[in-house]
Amino acid sequence: MEINFNNDNLTSEVYEKPVKKRKWDRWIYFAILLLILFSLLRWIISSWIFDYADGFLKQQQFDVKFTNDISILNYNIKEGSTVKKGDTLFSYEFFSDANARKKSEQDSIKSLIDNTTFENRLASIDAEISKKNFLLNDLRKRIQFWRSEKVRKEKLVYINQITPNELANVDRSIDDVQYALQSVLADIKALNNERAKILSINKVKNSLLTEDNKISKVRNYYISPVSGVVDRFRIANGQVAYKSDIVTSLIHEGQFVRAYVDINDLDEFNEGDHVEIKLPYGFNKTLKGRVRKIYSLSELKDTSLLNKNITDNKYGVVIDIVPLDGKSWKAVKISNIPVKVKKLKFS
Repeated sequence: MEINFNNDNLTSEVYEKPVKKRKWDRWIYFAILLLILFSLLRWIISSWIFDYADGFLKQQQFDVKFTNDISILNYNIKEGSTVKKGDTLFSYEFFSDANARKKSEQDSIKSLIDNTTFENRLASIDAEISKKNFLLNDLRKRIQFWRSEKVRKEKLVYINQITPNELANVDRSIDDVQYALQSVLADIKALNNERAKILSINKVKNSLLTEDNKISKVRNYYISPVSGVVDRFRIANGQVAYKSDIVTSLIHEGQFVRAYVDINDLDEFNEGDHVEIKLPYGFNKTLKGRVRKIYSLSELKDTSLLNKNITDNKYGVVIDIVPLDGKSWKAVKISNIPVKVKKLKFS
């Protein structure tokens, strides 16, 4: 066997293995195109067949709120409780009353200090009166002594044992002691008057403080104006509910949809029309309903919940939609969610 090592058979061409062409990717592109075309066609056709309106799924509810700032003191019921009209829901006080109560507590501390000062002043007056009484007793004893001395010396003058001048000295001593006694009596009277005045002022002050404390301890009670189920407490015990804050809500049975119909589409909706309500957020449910009421006045759309920018169609006519044939929508356990209302144009 001979081997030819001649390079004449060598070539610079590189052998390439044929690549098998893929066909499935073309089908993917084609399916995406069909999906886009179908969505576009559906959007175009649906606007010819259906009328739409934006709305909210709501429940009959009563929001508990105040026109003034209040402080919640204590709840008499629990969240989720069923209450009747006239039941007591909670106790509260106006925020101004709470400030007054705090001021009253501060005043009580100040009153305690004032009472200590008053007692010290009263004790000082009593001590002064006591000293004056001791001095008064001493002066009375001195007068008694000088009067007995005067009787004795009068006898001595009568028998010429002493001169009348010595008897006159006794009279002067009696006058001096009597003057001092009258002065002490005047001081005691003045101290007693001061003591009585201080006691009177303190009595009036204590009476006013007592009345003020009674007023500051008054509680207000909120009585339920309707029957329903108590929703969550948005304001906890001891916290302040500021003006127009919702404290809690009372939920009634029965849901409804409040929708906004564009003014241009108003002629397409009538009371009694059957509609479909599409729920958002992955509920994947469609509710059946009917138009219960179409209101006369248009309103500004609540775009905060609709999550839409205000456009030229920012006004809409309000309609109420209720469950069809009196059936409830209890399967939907939440409310205040945006929904889409759809109605056949030719129904």
